[in-house]
Amino acid sequence: MKKFYISTYNIAFDDYDLMKKWVREFPDFPLGVEYATSWTAKDFHEKLARQVENLKGIPATIHSPFIEICTVPGSPEEKTMEAAFYKACEYYHAFHATSMVFHTNESSFPQEERAAKRERTLEVLLRWNERLKKQGIAMTVENVGFPRKDNVLFDNSQFLHLFDQLPPEVGCLIDIGHAILNRWDIVSLIRTLGPRIRGYHLNNNDGIADVHYPQYDPEGYYTAEQVDEVIRAIARYSPEADLCLEYAPGKRVLQEGMYADIRRIVHITEEIASVR
Repeated sequence: MKKFYISTYNIAFDDYDLMKKWVREFPDFPLGVEYATSWTAKDFHEKLARQVENLKGIPATIHSPFIEICTVPGSPEEKTMEAAFYKACEYYHAFHATSMVFHTNESSFPQEERAAKRERTLEVLLRWNERLKKQGIAMTVENVGFPRKDNVLFDNSQFLHLFDQLPPEVGCLIDIGHAILNRWDIVSLIRTLGPRIRGYHLNNNDGIADVHYPQYDPEGYYTAEQVDEVIRAIARYSPEADLCLEYAPGKRVLQEGMYADIRRIVHITEEIASVR
């Protein structure tokens, strides 16, 4: 059975009791939670710390802080980043998580700086992988950036090459919405990386902005049929990967709608598994 998680983005990193209701009331199999470990709210860390007991026993993954990792060595920004990521490691152990995902970058950089910034990102990821290994933390790296924000540091081929440079224990996490915005061939990407992909952030969008619609939203840029094709590729080439519903909070996020998405995905993956 696939391991499914719901991102705390779905509750605006705030209403954890609602999150608890969602995961506890799903009758088919246990659901987990992916915890963001940084946000702008002043009481964010105080609330998150309380969930160690409140959501005890629920399967967990961790999203590393939404902070630029591609920093200048020795800079105040690097020191802030390092402190935030060490805090995320504490959350990893507190929640007994099974993986932690890193973004490659957050910011936009001038075109002439991007090759050097990609090298810097690789350097930081390698350093953090060594630190995480010592703590027994499994690391994944996510595709990020999209044209409207001009923050695509790694295009499709560069992202693939990144995993030639990272050690094999570092997994890939594919955010479907980011790949849609960049018009990547998602099925080909999944086929190429195969089991190196350890997780997915499932969401759709309007084709322009990173609005995190539900995966099967009728207004999504990817139709239900296109989404099904992606799910079939996931089932064929990375069947062990974690699946996380990473939807934007609001009226589109409904409990029964999420359950329906999960069940449709399970149905497709079971069909694929039956003909292997």
